[in-house]
Amino acid sequence: MPTILVTGGCGYIGSHTIVDLIDNGFEVVSVDNLVNSSEDILEGVFAITGKRVLNYRVDLCDYAATLRIFEQHPDIAGVIHFAALKSVGESVQQPLRYFHNNLNSLLSIISAMEKSGVPHLIFSSSCSVYGNAKELPVTENTPIEEAESPYARTKQMGEAIIPRLLPHLPRL
Repeated sequence: MPTILVTGGCGYIGSHTIVDLIDNGFEVVSVDNLVNSSEDILEGVFAITGKRVLNYRVDLCDYAATLRIFEQHPDIAGVIHFAALKSVGESVQQPLRYFHNNLNSLLSIISAMEKSGVPHLIFSSSCSVYGNAKELPVTENTPIEEAESPYARTKQMGEAIIPRLLPHLPRL
């Protein structure tokens, strides 16, 4: 089975995704700088799956360090990108930190994917991209409104960037 790189692999959603990937026969590599998580979570993954998952403690904003992961794992077939700062309130207090981290990490991942020929990306977005929706429930056909926070704006920008930089990827 192919190898999948999971960014934010030591977080709640990332670690659960890793378990599911392993259960379905995939090899997994994690990258998580541990700003909002702990590598201890990978012990739980091992307890469930019996497989040890390698985690790179790398800041994805560092393109050279990100590219080295791809070079060390030329079998990476796809990326599931969960890694991002995610607190709406904190993003209002520290907007520059959120724009820097969430956008530069995405750009590093996309650049490393392109250089390494990795064709598949799943981007973890947020329903916050819809802003203050005029109708509920929100669906994928709901018009996107003005972002209510810097965090939401970074997710809107990510969704706009990906099809322009990786136009071959199918939209789900």
